[in-house]
Formats: sequence, C-alpha cells, structure tokens
Amino acid sequence: MNDLLIEFMNEPWWLINNKMSESLNEELKREISPNHILFAKKAVAVARREDNDDVVFWVSDIQRHAVVHLTYSKETSGEFPRTNLFTLRELKEHCRSVSEFY
Repeated sequence: MNDLLIEFMNEPWWLINNKMSESLNEELKREISPNHILFAKKAVAVARREDNDDVVFWVSDIQRHAVVHLTYSKETSGEFPRTNLFTLRELKEHCRSVSEFY
C-alpha cells in the first residue's frame, strides 16, 4: 500500500515507519468511542502530517483511507477524532491540495 502513496506524499505529509505506525494505531484505539465510524475496524497508520495531528490510516475493513485528526484524549462522541474517508484517488487529491498551500 505504501508504494502507491509514495508518488504523492509530499510535504507536509510523510510516510511513517512501523514503530511510528504501531504507536499511532494504539493512539487511535484509545481515542475512538463505540459510535465512531472506525470503531472495531482494522486501521493501520501509513502517513502523517508534520505540521499538525492528521494521520492517514488504511482501513482494510472498508477499503478506504481515513485522514484522522488525533486529539490525544479519550473521546466520547462519534464526531471525534475528526475523520474523513477517501478512496486512493480522493486521498491523492486531498494530499496534493494540502501540499500546495504548505
């Protein structure tokens, strides 16, 4: 999956290593509540922004990428952490648009 992301992950986005991925996967599990869209889904962190707390997760259960703005606190609402789902093509456009303004 990371091979597909390499072509468009430019600043401020960075692909992450396995250790960072594991840490961010655990953080996501701590944050989400039972009524969050990603609750009980397998999500693996693959990239993050260097200038904020946005992380790209691959969610294999729904075959989508999720851009999640981590809060670093336990959430009780399904609204947080704020999450947007993307196909690969949509993610590519999203990341490129953010990179243009960086």
